[in-house]
Amino acid sequence: MGNSSESELWHYLRSQRDLATRLIDADTLDEVAPGFLATVGELLRWEAGALWEVDREAPRLRFVSGWSTPEIDAEPLWTASREAPFERGAGMPGRAWASGEIVRLTDHGEAAPHPRRAPAEALGFTAALAIPIPVGPPDEVLAVAEFHTRSFDLSSAPLIALLTGFADQLASFITRSRDRAEAERVRQHLAEVVRGTGDAVMSKDLRGVVTSWNRAAERLYGYSAEEAIGRHISFLVPPDHKNEEMEILARVVAGERLETYETERIRADGARISVSLTVSQIRSPLHGVIGASVVARDITAETRRRRAQEFLVAASRLLDTSLDPAETARTIVATAVPELAELCVMDFVREDGSLGDSVVAGADPEAAARLEAIRREKPLDPGGEHPVAQVLREGRPMIWRDLTAPDVVEKVAQNEKHRQLMEDAGYNSAAVVALVARGRTLGALSFLHARSDLRYDPDDLDFLAELGDRAAMALDNARLYSERDRIAKNLQRGLRPPRPAEVPGLDISVVFEAAGEGIEIGGDLYDVLPTEDGCWILIGDVAGKGTAAAGVSVAVRHSVRGLAREIDEPEEVLLRVNELLLSGETLNDFATAMLLRLRRGDAGWHVALAAAGHPPAVQATPSGPIEFGGGSVLGAWADPSVDRHETVIGPADTLVLCTDGWLEVGPVAAHRGPEALAAMTDSLAGLELEQLTERLRADAVARGNGSLRDDLVVLALRAERAGQPRAWPRDRARSGSPSLFSV
Repeated sequence: MGNSSESELWHYLRSQRDLATRLIDADTLDEVAPGFLATVGELLRWEAGALWEVDREAPRLRFVSGWSTPEIDAEPLWTASREAPFERGAGMPGRAWASGEIVRLTDHGEAAPHPRRAPAEALGFTAALAIPIPVGPPDEVLAVAEFHTRSFDLSSAPLIALLTGFADQLASFITRSRDRAEAERVRQHLAEVVRGTGDAVMSKDLRGVVTSWNRAAERLYGYSAEEAIGRHISFLVPPDHKNEEMEILARVVAGERLETYETERIRADGARISVSLTVSQIRSPLHGVIGASVVARDITAETRRRRAQEFLVAASRLLDTSLDPAETARTIVATAVPELAELCVMDFVREDGSLGDSVVAGADPEAAARLEAIRREKPLDPGGEHPVAQVLREGRPMIWRDLTAPDVVEKVAQNEKHRQLMEDAGYNSAAVVALVARGRTLGALSFLHARSDLRYDPDDLDFLAELGDRAAMALDNARLYSERDRIAKNLQRGLRPPRPAEVPGLDISVVFEAAGEGIEIGGDLYDVLPTEDGCWILIGDVAGKGTAAAGVSVAVRHSVRGLAREIDEPEEVLLRVNELLLSGETLNDFATAMLLRLRRGDAGWHVALAAAGHPPAVQATPSGPIEFGGGSVLGAWADPSVDRHETVIGPADTLVLCTDGWLEVGPVAAHRGPEALAAMTDSLAGLELEQLTERLRADAVARGNGSLRDDLVVLALRAERAGQPRAWPRDRARSGSPSLFSV
């Protein structure tokens, strides 16, 4: 073919325009390949052409399509081309791919032997060229176009430029096509992820109208996709969060990504739930931000547990501050409003078994006063179907999610006045727990939601039952403590159970002795909390004496009980107790504490021990005693040191804990140090556990000349030996140094 003349320029330009049109109208390379080959081949008067694509999955060329003029049947050549393994550098297409430059062959007969040589010679083709798409760096080659002819001249610079331009056009098309395919693949993948994810995923446009809604969103909110798509997002938003969604959209449009945004939403059944939202932009290449995607996770149970834990810690102090029964009852119901209920009712069981003397607190004081008057006029029937009567008979907490159902109204309403109050106040849901303290049923505590979007769930019952237990104990304490001295003594008794709780596989012996006559009670405490895999053990001492110190001791013990339900690391529990003490109203809310978390193991009991300014613990082992202690006093610093130790209690070991009442008893000269406790524990380790603690107690009393000026707690424990002999003689106590101890 000769050089291009000016008369052919228009023809070349029209061919370029036709090629551009074909590239715009096509979606895939397979669609555009025949038109590209025909346009270039007819323009330059070649007889046949083929197109290969660089396979991104394997290092070879994939045959896409072949073209020839109508008078030539080039199918044998294309068949051979499909079967030829064109790798980088192999054959004309492979060489063009490897070099990134146009490869010319002016005589097929001079080419190296190749499977395609015979069909090419049979068609009379004497020359060919291969054009990389695009011409340039080999790593950027996306495809290779090959053309065959009987004779041509490729010396024209304009022709080379024209071929390069065509190659660039096709390269741009391939890049766009691959980008579209990849974007579609990603879109479909994301769509599948969204459909299958356990998180609720939805999208909305800039007006707040829902545009997509997955199955998890259906489960979370209770609306089907058909019900949700097309509606404004406000149908999920509680009235008290009125402008929240538009504020969220404004922040997203401004470029902000909202991570773990915690808020509340309303389900289709009217219940309010807590959700954690992640909100991101949805962008269009042409229009920029066009909406927002929202991933929602239901955190209702998690939020309730967190609030419950915080509430219990804060409420512990309030429940034990008053020792007047009536005032304590009012404090309990008032504390629950409005955090836990819009109405809180306490119904007492009288000595004769009847119900009465009810107290009520409410977000609406008028409704609370009306309900209290109704209870006085017509006390509940213990044998009736009212929720309080049912809970007291069955002895377990219960919930009523819907108090508006006619059959439920019939059971709950005491009379027409009560029925009217239920309607006026908007009774919606209720939870009732029994108040039981020291084996005695005092009454029941009822929590009422009077808002249409709030419901009590079964997940609430454990927390409310725990609150009921604490309230019952506070009420019973108030009932018992009518005199100041008696108040202090009985409250001190309430700091620990009458005997340690039983823990299977563990022997525990405790000596708890209050200070002598005429001396106010201090704040020593201990507790044993069994768990499924072991137990918690607490021993501590609060600064000061008397009712105030005992009240702080109660708060510490109850806080540990509550926190141990949610936190499994003893040092973390003590740090939270430190926060409680720092929030106290007096300047002497200080405490020392040692908290142990014990778990059963094959080799013994695994112990994680946290110490905060408390006298060291002592572990007597066959190889000698070990001391564990350290840390700083709680309630003095915002960031106290709490030391952690770990050990294993084997069958031959004894672990002893004590308060400073053992160390500092009697005159200064009679005081003992931790090393003396370790030595005496080691010498007594051959005794039965109760004998060991009694000998330690006797030593303290003897040093105090027969009386104690401070409370004394000594707690010892061992792994049960299940009939195995001890690792040392039973008379080992006599092999020590008895002259050190007054026993």
